[in-house]
Amino acid sequence: MRRKRYSLVALALVALIASTALAYIPPASFLLDRLAYKRTQTGVRRLKVKMQCQGKEHNLYLKVFGKVRRERGLKVEICKSGKCWLKSGDSKAKQLPKWTYLPYLYFVEGEVKGSRWLALLQSLKVNTKVNAITRFHSRVAFVLGAKSWERDRPQFWLDKDRFVPLRLMMLDGKSLVDIQWIDWGTKTGGDWFPSVVEIRKDGKVLERCEVEEVTSGVSMPEDLFKL
Repeated sequence: MRRKRYSLVALALVALIASTALAYIPPASFLLDRLAYKRTQTGVRRLKVKMQCQGKEHNLYLKVFGKVRRERGLKVEICKSGKCWLKSGDSKAKQLPKWTYLPYLYFVEGEVKGSRWLALLQSLKVNTKVNAITRFHSRVAFVLGAKSWERDRPQFWLDKDRFVPLRLMMLDGKSLVDIQWIDWGTKTGGDWFPSVVEIRKDGKVLERCEVEEVTSGVSMPEDLFKL
């Protein structure tokens, strides 16, 4: 009986130590430096991504520093210097919401320091002093800006082991925009690009894009990013 009691106490101590170790979360500055370092290590400056979004083929061109071209039929989306426009045929280009650039930020500004991410999160009202650990699909994630049960405030999720972005939630007026980068490390995208990019607004799916092909080092002349 006594031996059994000691075993239970030992198991409880092991569980307590394990939970304490798991609960430790490094400072936001360290995590974001690791995020920036991870991206820099890939050495990729130009990516072409072929994907299916709501059953339609889209071509995405990503070029460091800060240039994005997205082709969706007759519509072309261009992003430069953090701003995006949508051009449809011969009509005048229309400026898109400020958050439109954010799904691409990690890929086209990958050689910047973690301080760029820290400043960005703070501008999006993410409280980087509040943190938690949770799960995102099959991955363990650090959460900056909220506790694990809070889903109604600006926050950023980072893969605990791979240090790649998993989720960014921000306010657009009174609405909550939720960008998700899902399933990294596949044969298609490797650490260059996730298998799925999904954008939600107030819980409703605005867009879900499934990646079919990722090509690195594609020639991308500057004219490609002109409206």
